[in-house]
Amino acid sequence: MHYFDWTATSPMGQKALEVYSDIATRYIGNPSSTHPLGIQAKECLENQRRDVASMLGTRPEYIYFTSGGTEADSIVLSSLLGSPSPGEIITTGIEHAAVLEWKKALENHGWKFTALRCPGGYLDPLTLKEALNDKVRMVAFMKVNNVTGTILDTKALVKVVRDYEKQSGRKIHIHCDAVQALGKIPFHPEEEDFDSAAFSAHKFCGPRGVGILYCRNKAIGALSRGGGQEKGLRPGTENLAGICAMTAELKPALENLKPDYDKVLAFRRKIQETILESGYTLISPPDKSEKEFSPYIINICAKPIPSEVFLRVMADKGFCLSSGSACSSNSRGKAESVLAAMNIPSSDRMSSIRISLSYLNLDEEVDLLCKALREASGQLGIRK
Repeated sequence: MHYFDWTATSPMGQKALEVYSDIATRYIGNPSSTHPLGIQAKECLENQRRDVASMLGTRPEYIYFTSGGTEADSIVLSSLLGSPSPGEIITTGIEHAAVLEWKKALENHGWKFTALRCPGGYLDPLTLKEALNDKVRMVAFMKVNNVTGTILDTKALVKVVRDYEKQSGRKIHIHCDAVQALGKIPFHPEEEDFDSAAFSAHKFCGPRGVGILYCRNKAIGALSRGGGQEKGLRPGTENLAGICAMTAELKPALENLKPDYDKVLAFRRKIQETILESGYTLISPPDKSEKEFSPYIINICAKPIPSEVFLRVMADKGFCLSSGSACSSNSRGKAESVLAAMNIPSSDRMSSIRISLSYLNLDEEVDLLCKALREASGQLGIRK
């Protein structure tokens, strides 16, 4: 099978596998234990924290290790539940389920949950400005959309919020889901002026079940209860081998950001040309768009064929694609809700397909994918 579902997950890299095995073998102590083997494990853990902080351009005390991006998002949003005076959280309708699924819980605790529409996959700073009011306590938006690859102008959005803070005299926490950004495009939480940001190791060939929360707001509380690990914000024995394996893959991902990006962009352009020539509709922004996009994600419309039918046809041809986020039992439904928030017509949403790429894909694989897309178009009667 040819794998083109890298947005859902990536296989562990060889370096990650080697480091995981080595650390799991050599460091048998619990980092919270006070005996020599525990102290040794703790030193290793803190070295990883310093390395990650250095790579992200921030301070070690702002780095917390989690089980992944979903938990990192959840720690931040769940902290609102304990507020004695509920207010409003503003987010976007194109967020990952890790953010949007907090709507009901927050509303049950008296919060107003506002999800702004994002025509074409972008949030207009003016739309955010008009939504701000004296009840807003948190604003959350993603950097790279996991369904279409659109990149939000987060610096402009942060400025809108910070300007409102100065005007109102009230602090607003700004959170960013950066899971699809880290290791793919330049991303620096300090430069962006985020209060918190979520990352996941398995999106850049690290292990599954490991992630990072960048958080400089000491008022954020823990999602779960337990020991005092991760400064009390994320209780539970740290996955030292997984954390070390994640760090080992993050370093080359950041060092090779530009050449990897350029390689994937060339792949995208070839696939996009095939898409447009073969009768498909491009839902993701074109590569000549003035708006920013991630070349790692391409969303197309295969109407009149429903997404699940098209995926089966492509699977029979040997290709792994998807119709949306793999983090939901109804991934097509979740993808459709994101596309609806982008004002994509319902007929296009029903037939949307996500193709996601990696620098590890081969030229020959991309050529075979293009050939299969052309064949499927003719066989299924794809039309614009």
